[in-house]
Amino acid sequence: MTSASPPPPPAPTTPVPPEVGVACGGLGCLELDTPRQAFELALRGDPLVIAVGEAHAQKGGAPVPSTVRRFGAELLPALAGRAKDLVIELVVPDKKCRQAETEAVRERTREVTKPQAEGNQNEFVALGFRAKELGIRPEPLVPTCDELASVVKAGEGDIHTMLGLVADITTRETIAFLSHGDPARSVVTYGGLIHNDIEPRAGRESWSFGPRLDRHVGGRYVEIDLIVPEAIQNGEPWRSLPWFVHYDAARHGAKTVLFRPGPRSFVLVFPRTLPENVTPGANRDAPTPSSKKPDP
Repeated sequence: MTSASPPPPPAPTTPVPPEVGVACGGLGCLELDTPRQAFELALRGDPLVIAVGEAHAQKGGAPVPSTVRRFGAELLPALAGRAKDLVIELVVPDKKCRQAETEAVRERTREVTKPQAEGNQNEFVALGFRAKELGIRPEPLVPTCDELASVVKAGEGDIHTMLGLVADITTRETIAFLSHGDPARSVVTYGGLIHNDIEPRAGRESWSFGPRLDRHVGGRYVEIDLIVPEAIQNGEPWRSLPWFVHYDAARHGAKTVLFRPGPRSFVLVFPRTLPENVTPGANRDAPTPSSKKPDP
C-alpha cells in the first residue's frame, strides 16, 4: 500500500450549520442525524492529524457491521481531497529483516489479535483499498529490523513492547508524511483507541502517539473514537470510560451521539443496528468513571 491515484475532487458534503445537533447530556453530548455530520463537526478545528480510534470487534460479538467497515463506507469519503495519507494499524515487517525475527513478531501480532473477530485484519486491508479509491495513500506500519529484534528480546513483556512499537512507528510515519506533499492536507491514523489518546492513562503513556503528534503539529490534532453501540458491555473496561455514564442506549440508540471529553477529543457512537434489548449496553446508573479506555 504505497501508491495512490491522483486525488479526486472533495466528496460532496452538506455543510454543518453553526448550531447543529440536539443537546443530550454531559460531556457536550449531542444527538445528530448521521455519523458523517458528527464526524465533520469533530473536524471543524482544521486538524493536520486526524487520529481515529476504534474498539476492535471481538469474537462472538453482535452481528452488525464493524467499526472499520463503517469508517470506510460512511466517514472516510469526507476526507477525500482533504487528507493525503492514511496510516493503518497493520504491522508489515520489512522483507530485509531476518526471517526468524519477522516470524516471531508475526506470532506476537497473532497473540494480540487472537480475541478479535476473525476477518478484522482483512477489513483493515480493505480499508487501505478504499482509501486508495478516494485518492488517499494508505500506509501500513513498517518496523525497522532493530525494532523487530526489540520485541523478540522483550520476552514476557513482548505484548507491551508491541503496543509501544505501534505508537512509535505511527509517530514516525505520520511526521514523515506530514513533511511531504501539500502541507495543507492532513494525515489520518486508524487503529486501536488506546493509541490515539491525547491524555493517556497512567502507565500506558508509551502506548499512545497522541501527545507526541499533538506537540508536533502545535495542537492541530484531533482524537476521534468510534463506537459501535452493540459492542458496549455493562462492565469493565467500558464502565471506566468517561462518556459511559452519559450514554443511554434506550434513549440515544436511534441517533448518532457525539461526546466531547476534551477540547480536541471526541467520541462518536453510531446509531444502533439491532433493537436495544438484543445485546447488553450502557446505562445511566453506572458509577462515575475514570478516563480508562478498553484494551485493543
